[in-house]
Amino acid sequence: MKLKKLFRYKPRAYPALLGTQQRQTSQDKGVGNKKNTPNFLFGFWKVQVDTPALTIRRYVSLWDFLKSKWELYYGHVRFRLMDINCLVYLTLIGFLLIFFHRGVINWPIHVAIHAVFVVSILEIIRLGEKHPQKKLLWILRTFYPVIVFLYAWNEMNMLVCMFYGTHWTTESIVGLDKLIFGVHPTVWIQRFYNPWLDELMNIFYSGYYFFMPLVTLPLFIKRKREETLAAFSIVSFAYLSNYILFYLFPTISPAMIQAIQELQPTQYSGYIAAEFTRMVQASGSVKGAAFPSSHVTGVLAWSLVALRYQKKLGYVLMPITLGVAISTVYLGYHHALDPICGFIWGAICYQVALRLIKRRREDPLSIPENAANLRKRASVKRKRWSWDYQGG
Repeated sequence: MKLKKLFRYKPRAYPALLGTQQRQTSQDKGVGNKKNTPNFLFGFWKVQVDTPALTIRRYVSLWDFLKSKWELYYGHVRFRLMDINCLVYLTLIGFLLIFFHRGVINWPIHVAIHAVFVVSILEIIRLGEKHPQKKLLWILRTFYPVIVFLYAWNEMNMLVCMFYGTHWTTESIVGLDKLIFGVHPTVWIQRFYNPWLDELMNIFYSGYYFFMPLVTLPLFIKRKREETLAAFSIVSFAYLSNYILFYLFPTISPAMIQAIQELQPTQYSGYIAAEFTRMVQASGSVKGAAFPSSHVTGVLAWSLVALRYQKKLGYVLMPITLGVAISTVYLGYHHALDPICGFIWGAICYQVALRLIKRRREDPLSIPENAANLRKRASVKRKRWSWDYQGG
């Protein structure tokens, strides 16, 4: 395909490109009737537009060209915070991978996959916002961050050491654990091992995977679209920022450290939940993604989101969150500092993301008219309950 077919300018579609105009007659330059002829000149696009009476020339940088294309396709699209989180994360990791790829095999393929992800997500957002009445398209527009979470987690097996080449923080975290607690917590806690307690801890640990559907599906089924998008905005901020910390502080799990394994006389037992945990760990664990614990960061973010949009569910999830944090150390998958820092990071991310969605008017509870409607509905429910209770 010829270059002029790839880049064809239309004056009325790009009014910003015609800001400074140099007018000359086509007869003076001998241009004839040739229109919209792009030329490449030292990294700049030379845009020449002919009209019957004049010729308009403008040298437009590649940035202006891309900006105009963005305005044409995505200028009208409303991007939520979750969209910005996913796009920035994928773009950032893909861009940095070009310069930092120690030990990464076939790193250009990973860069290309990130580029495909970014373009695909942009189109999903554009089409979803353009046709919100199409259910399948809106489901994809709402829940696509789950795909991003899973892919970003799995690719860390190959990319987590791309900056340093080693898991350089592992020894520091192990040493801090021993310094603070006087023992290796994952070794010391084994004195409490018994089959039923082991099974309970595995139930807590495996319960982590049910937080997302428990929080988002009821909101989506009840057609609370803004609440569902706000929930993903908060949680995506927590998860993806936690993933960035994995790249900055690559730390190996105690279950993968030979020196700690030699100090452990036994392994946990259990029943059904224990087998499920072992199966998940065998297929989905990442070497170097321990600090801070994304399990704890994630469940805390989901629990706080539930407290905001589904209070009864939030009250149920909060104690389970504590159980998940304990189980990560009890089962030997995390150092004691991992869940502690996970709690801190999860709380920080929740507060920051909540402020951002409020500022962007994406939180339905902080919009005055929505809040007034919710109070009105609650008042009607109380009146109905009072009338039924009194036998009316």
